[in-house]
Amino acid sequence: MLRLAGIDLIGAVVFVSIYVAAGGRRLSQGAFVTSLVVFFGALTALWVHVERLRGRHHDPLTRLGRIAGALGLTLVAMPGLALMPLFALKGGLPAEVPLDDVIRPVMVLLLIALALVAVVNVTGVCWIAGSALVSRLRGNRPPLL
Repeated sequence: MLRLAGIDLIGAVVFVSIYVAAGGRRLSQGAFVTSLVVFFGALTALWVHVERLRGRHHDPLTRLGRIAGALGLTLVAMPGLALMPLFALKGGLPAEVPLDDVIRPVMVLLLIALALVAVVNVTGVCWIAGSALVSRLRGNRPPLL
């Protein structure tokens, strides 16, 4: 579960980095879309690889629990790791410092990145289930998930 959570956390950092680079005009629109597609595919492939290595010998319910636990851990840890220092700074700095102008975009970036990480997880589950279904239809009998 921790390996999947690590991949999800890396994915969130990668997606935030892509959006920050695009927002800072360091990426063209084509480079932005290309990087999203390439990293989405790479993270999904890595996620599927790790899940197949670690979860192959477990029943489907256990595998889904590991996947949900890893995603849940990421959904809780990432905002905490990113926003806690900002809120601590906000409490320690004078009121004249416009830290709200930083916190709002960070929240939006986190929301977008976590949504993309959730889609990576769903895509990975669909890929594993689809490949297991194809194997079953061909006569090989692996577990469905």
